[in-house]
Amino acid sequence: MEKPLPYLEQQDCIFHGITRIASIDPQELTPELQLIENNMAMAFCLNVLMLNRGLK
Repeated sequence: MEKPLPYLEQQDCIFHGITRIASIDPQELTPELQLIENNMAMAFCLNVLMLNRGLK
């Protein structure tokens, strides 16, 4: 099993994914990509909560 990334590196990866999806024309965004974007945004927020609580 691979070692998980530290929270700050996870944040960078998640943020990069969100910005890539956000760069797609909204008219061409499929429901699957919208769901992925929403899940990534939720993961980003959860990581922020973990960082703020010192669980890094």
